[in-house]
Amino acid sequence: MENITETEMDRSFLGIGGRRAGGRTSGRSASEVEDVEDDDRRHVPIIHERSDHIEVRVWLRLLHCTRAVEQNLRNRLSKEFNTSLARFDVMAQLERFPDGLRMSELSKYLMVSNGTSTGLVAGLVEEGMVEREFDENDRRTVTIRLTDAGKKQFLKMAKRHEEWVISKLGELSREAKRDLLENLVLLDRHVSHA
Repeated sequence: MENITETEMDRSFLGIGGRRAGGRTSGRSASEVEDVEDDDRRHVPIIHERSDHIEVRVWLRLLHCTRAVEQNLRNRLSKEFNTSLARFDVMAQLERFPDGLRMSELSKYLMVSNGTSTGLVAGLVEEGMVEREFDENDRRTVTIRLTDAGKKQFLKMAKRHEEWVISKLGELSREAKRDLLENLVLLDRHVSHA
């Protein structure tokens, strides 16, 4: 494997400039990056830990992985179901609450503004996937729920979504996935209470 600097590796994975991991660069010694062949005979870079800025590097890697998986899911949902990841997320939240959610609750679960939720719901209502129910006593209060067609469509999408996520994480061993999950749970607890 050709030598690349740590900054170039982080920048290339994030798509913010610098050369790709396969491009000719310098800066890393052979002792810092090794080639390891896995079972599929592809070269996998192993980065030996350096103590300086490890937290920033972890954050950048988490960000890159999240963006890469989300982009893959967006593309697949669009291609196979002609829908967006945001609409899928709305339907996922509504599927968890069969009795429906108020718009403000939906916005809270999605972590978006009421205006964003309203726009997403309007499109899903138009497609017959979601229905609105206005409160008889207060017309400003609206409960949103999946229609039968919406439930059916969501279950098809959710099955494929799960398959896609599994395919993206499939190369990690079961032990590596458990360790990753355990560490992410610890990180979540820490950042959620910060």
